[in-house]
Amino acid sequence: MPWSEKHAFRDCPWCGLTNTRLNIAESNQAFKTRTGASRYWATLGCPSCGGAVLLEHSPPEGIDESVFTLVPRGSDDGNAVNHLPPDVSRYHSDAIRVLRAGVPDAAAVQLRRTLEAAAAHFEIKERTLVKSIEKLISAGHVTQSFEPLLHHIRAVGNVGAHASDEYVDQQTAEGALRFTTLLLRNLFEVPGELNSLTKQPVDEKSTD
Repeated sequence: MPWSEKHAFRDCPWCGLTNTRLNIAESNQAFKTRTGASRYWATLGCPSCGGAVLLEHSPPEGIDESVFTLVPRGSDDGNAVNHLPPDVSRYHSDAIRVLRAGVPDAAAVQLRRTLEAAAAHFEIKERTLVKSIEKLISAGHVTQSFEPLLHHIRAVGNVGAHASDEYVDQQTAEGALRFTTLLLRNLFEVPGELNSLTKQPVDEKSTD
């Protein structure tokens, strides 16, 4: 189940074709490691240049829908976040998509929604995003050092959502995306990677 066709929507790392859906040739292809564990891959192809792309994804028996490795590495790899729950991933992915399309105002709104969804994932649903941010910090889900970044993303999202003389430019939206990605890695990727590590066989964790 974990392989999701949403991962086929990405730029081609070969020719740079943007806003496209790569053709899916195969998924859940299992390859054994020397210890007997399996890694799972999907093979995709660019509809423009025909370049083949490999994506290492979560095991089919799990519930996580993450992509761990992209071969060859593409320009969007810097914003990839593993172990993102679907209810958060949809807004983060939408923000990346509309930012590439040159609509930074829309990207800012989606990033604000990403924050709201991330807080809601931890059952934090305050009346205002400001209160949700404060509760995320007070509950220890993120450190105090993230507070200025969280409020910056919220403020940028507010500008994008309201008609006024202010607007969100591409550079500001790209900065907000980087900050949001850092936050999501702190909230979901680090705990997810640690959880995966504890499930690995002992001889796969260490070569000592």
